[in-house]
Amino acid sequence: MAGQQDLESRNFPSWSESSLGQSLIAMERTALQACLPSLKGSTALQVGSNAGTPLLESCNFPHRFILVDHAGKVRPAEDDGFQYLESMHGNLPLASESVDLCLLPHVLEFSRTPHDLLREVERVLVSRGHAVILGFNPYSVWGIRSLFTKDSGPAPWNGHYLSLMRLRDWLRLLGFDIKAGMMLYYRPPSRSIMMRNRLAFLEKAGNRWWPMLSAVYMLTAQKNVAGMTIIEVKQRFRKVPYLGAVEPVARTRSHCG
Repeated sequence: MAGQQDLESRNFPSWSESSLGQSLIAMERTALQACLPSLKGSTALQVGSNAGTPLLESCNFPHRFILVDHAGKVRPAEDDGFQYLESMHGNLPLASESVDLCLLPHVLEFSRTPHDLLREVERVLVSRGHAVILGFNPYSVWGIRSLFTKDSGPAPWNGHYLSLMRLRDWLRLLGFDIKAGMMLYYRPPSRSIMMRNRLAFLEKAGNRWWPMLSAVYMLTAQKNVAGMTIIEVKQRFRKVPYLGAVEPVARTRSHCG
């Protein structure tokens, strides 16, 4: 099982409150707003609070939980519609097959045992439940920046960024099907708001010409029904080579289902 450090983001929540962090989260929230409403279920779980920032606002499930390391550190707005849970020794404090949607925003790259954390996600998800993962792309300017930072350095550069290929392999070994993907944020990690505004044109250009250089990817996977044998049916869909998802999910439009 995952250790207590698995849900600690090594100062990532503090960084997410910065100007650059807020710029990134705003784009991630927009992508989730195009994705989450299409998913169906009753119970959703967000693993990690991002400094108390819920990212499940666009999720229409009646039960929405935010999992944090220490509940006392998070002071949510009164009646914000979310229930906050405290992790116990890094395990997800929910019964097996009790969650329909699990959102992991930048948790795996800061976990000491990310594969164990994914096992926990697989355990709590119901059959055909969804996992939505936001992760930093190691093959980007942001990823190159992280190569020059040691583990004890500042967030978010102290994380161990997982490649899409590696993450997809882990998910498939755990019995997930990759359903959709999207690449986000092509601007370099500049602290200057003015510089980021000047480089805003890179978002459309990058999405069209160099999608694999984005700072962040969003991946949606679905847990297979227990005991079901998946038979692939060949259809006339053009696959996006870097995600293996049916176009157009990996470019300007995002669908989760």
